[in-house]
Amino acid sequence: MNKHDLYLKKIEAKLKQYNAKLTQINSQASEIRIDTKLEYLSQVEALKKKHSELTKKHEELKSASEHSWENLKIGTEKAWAELEEAFEKVVTRFK
Repeated sequence: MNKHDLYLKKIEAKLKQYNAKLTQINSQASEIRIDTKLEYLSQVEALKKKHSELTKKHEELKSASEHSWENLKIGTEKAWAELEEAFEKVVTRFK
């Protein structure tokens, strides 16, 4: 398996992991006070958007040429960092 395939597998595993976390966070919305629920749901939607962006980057990487691979990888890493940061903010804010 080459480095591209290994990287794609890594991203696929992380996407599945975050998909499960998003499902868990979404289900916790019913436990949140009404006054903070709107903010919580807004944050969850933002996470879903970032997750979707990362999924799109992953798909782009799958079909990337050798020439564009590195540029797309940089964009994917940025999208991944943004998702992780946003997720941590939501988890910390609504503990």
